[in-house]
Amino acid sequence: MESVWSRSVTFKEHKQLQGDISVNTAVIGAGIAGLLTAYRLKEKGIDTVVIDANTVCSGQTKNTTAKITSQHGVIYSKILNYYGEESAKQYAELNQKAIEDYEKLIKEKGISCHFERKSAYLYTMGDEKKIFKEAAAAHKAGIPCSITDKTELPFSVKAALVFENQAQFNPLEFLNVIADELKIYENTQSTKIIDNVIYTNCGTITAENIVLACHYPFVNFPGLYFMRMSQERSYVVSAEYNRELNGMYIDADGGLSLRSYGNRLILGGGAHRTGCPNDADPFKTLENAGKRLFGDFNVDASWSAQDCITLDNIPYIGRFSSAAPNMFVMTGFCKWGMTTSMVAANLVSDMISGEYKSDFNVFSPTRLSVFATAGNACVNTAETVKGFAKYLRITAMTEKDVKNSSAAVIRYNGKNAGAYRDENGKLYIVSLKCPHLKCTLNWNESTKTWDCPCHGSRYDYKGALIDNPAQHMSILLN
Repeated sequence: MESVWSRSVTFKEHKQLQGDISVNTAVIGAGIAGLLTAYRLKEKGIDTVVIDANTVCSGQTKNTTAKITSQHGVIYSKILNYYGEESAKQYAELNQKAIEDYEKLIKEKGISCHFERKSAYLYTMGDEKKIFKEAAAAHKAGIPCSITDKTELPFSVKAALVFENQAQFNPLEFLNVIADELKIYENTQSTKIIDNVIYTNCGTITAENIVLACHYPFVNFPGLYFMRMSQERSYVVSAEYNRELNGMYIDADGGLSLRSYGNRLILGGGAHRTGCPNDADPFKTLENAGKRLFGDFNVDASWSAQDCITLDNIPYIGRFSSAAPNMFVMTGFCKWGMTTSMVAANLVSDMISGEYKSDFNVFSPTRLSVFATAGNACVNTAETVKGFAKYLRITAMTEKDVKNSSAAVIRYNGKNAGAYRDENGKLYIVSLKCPHLKCTLNWNESTKTWDCPCHGSRYDYKGALIDNPAQHMSILLN
């Protein structure tokens, strides 16, 4: 699987760290959040390096639908309800500014990245009351918006909330230029952080400031982010289409996400908690939807993404914890990572440079609202308990029962294990216990991966780590 963005860009290679270095700021993670943060710090004259366990933009950034918008589903009515009007206004202001900042940077550097201004539509085919409620909240937050029941979509909607003058782009074309100006070490995996020292597989980095821009923080304490987030997978397909959409669309009820990219139509959907896949093939479901709605829809690209979801659907951006004042975190973008990565880069770079003066930050990782988080916290706890307990009650098969190109749970040396037999008949057996916190992995047929339902770590069928917070591969047993 490869996204349309990945097909158009090849990043230059960066060296691996060799030995020990000292620097003002070290950014862990070379995705869009980490690269933008390093770029902002460079603009401020702060000596910064970026490290990544793999290569530039090898994680979630390449798998986005790449919308730059302050419209993040049904969010403003939630913020207004949870935290009040001032918080909703700040959320809106910072995300609106992020759109302007992208355009300004793209124009200043002359970056060709298919940046286009388009309206963003939040639509429903069901109860339109949530659309009217969200519109009222967005107006209070200071965003001009309107409601319509007329769209260019090939199906009727009850209502759609329209944010005008939003944007879309190709993120890898944009970042290929940005990354070229930064000091980056690839294939440099951070293994632990003690005080102001990052330990990696190839040396140490002593830094006055450390930024965790690695999707999901691998440092469990004192931040306890593994108790405050879950992860979700979603799926995307693309096909040639003879008409360009004038807007970007997302279903308020969890249905389709739609946008154009030149002569291509991009459909997203099929979201589920990581490690708890749906029975139906999500790619086939999206392809069938495309054919039903748009006729000649022949998929030639498909990919999937993983997103961190916070308890109140607002990202965690700022100081990691009061016990670690020189460590910063940016995570929990809740499927809107393009816009909120710029928000995070602006906020954290200002905090590091001393330019951030406000005591108020709606994104603060230390915020707490029992009302806003209680329900989701209970769900996360329940899923974690199920993740631990499932290991004890799986009905296992034997090695000979595993067919080619399929996976199963088998008994191996007296224990349950995950097995996958490839198309050539070679069998791969891995531990079902996630190295992160020992939850039980589940098989995802659509991506051919073993996924953790507790905290979202993922492994390929050979046991190699794909997504954090785990830092190590699942143990290969054969």
